[in-house]
Amino acid sequence: MGHAPQAQTLLMQFAWMLPSVLFGMYLGVSTGAWHMLVMSLGSAMIWLIAKRFNESREIDLTEPVTFDGPEVWIGEYQLPKREILWKKKWHQVVYSAYRAQGNQPVFNVDLALESQVGHALIIGPTGSGKSELLKLLLRQVLNKAPDAEVLLIDFKGGATFSPLASLAQVKSLTTDIDGHDPQVFWQAIQALVSQRESMLATSGVSRIEDLAIHGVPIPRCYIFVDELVAALAEAALAGTALNSIAARGRSLGVHLVAATQSTQGVPRSMLTNLRARIVLGDADPIELAQLNIRRPVGQSTCPKGWSSGILQKPGELSSHFNFPLGASFGF
Repeated sequence: MGHAPQAQTLLMQFAWMLPSVLFGMYLGVSTGAWHMLVMSLGSAMIWLIAKRFNESREIDLTEPVTFDGPEVWIGEYQLPKREILWKKKWHQVVYSAYRAQGNQPVFNVDLALESQVGHALIIGPTGSGKSELLKLLLRQVLNKAPDAEVLLIDFKGGATFSPLASLAQVKSLTTDIDGHDPQVFWQAIQALVSQRESMLATSGVSRIEDLAIHGVPIPRCYIFVDELVAALAEAALAGTALNSIAARGRSLGVHLVAATQSTQGVPRSMLTNLRARIVLGDADPIELAQLNIRRPVGQSTCPKGWSSGILQKPGELSSHFNFPLGASFGF
């Protein structure tokens, strides 16, 4: 769909109009019929204005085609709502865009908490999408293990996890504004580790996977924490409890997935055991170094309405990934 046909049309229009304009100008000058001169000059002006208007409406068809409800945009140009019905040149463009809508990017991050990494840490500044990613990872967990037990710790006033508190798998939701007793709460988290260790010792096994052999399978437990550093600062026992989860939880079937704005305030001993590391947004080189993440080679392209991050798992190269913002989680 080039511009050559439009140029040919304009040239033909000019060739047809030029004799009339020249003849009108001649009559106007030679006979004193000034109205003929004015009409001829007016015709020329109208043609120039129409030419300029058509040029301003020329659309770069290499621009992306996007749909926004009933509106269709090609780059910065909004297609008239009925123009597609009678302008054949848009048919292939809009059809291609329609097909592209069926090939939307997918969120395909697999942390492999159970088989490989045990626990995960998400680092990102405010607005980078940490809370959205936490909910996406929670949906993954529940899709894989619908019988799992989930503990939600939300130190953003409950803004992240409150809508999910009614899920059958959610055993508790704790926030920084619910008035809970910090000592009692973190002692209960600490006790979770001790209880599972006792169950494994009684059965004479060292891993949760082996309990099924003895006929006493127990569900895996996932602890999701939004604003980890704030949670750690609540009480001295918080660090002890979460550190024990990070150090011993993998074999017990207890997995920690935590998000925070920076590694500052996260104990080194805990960082060592949070083996899946994710950095969101414009990654700070200092944070990357702290987490031993090398920025992946190549540029990351992020679709509209999505955010991006860098994932590092042990024994693997870091990689870019995208995830949707404001998605319907379908719980």
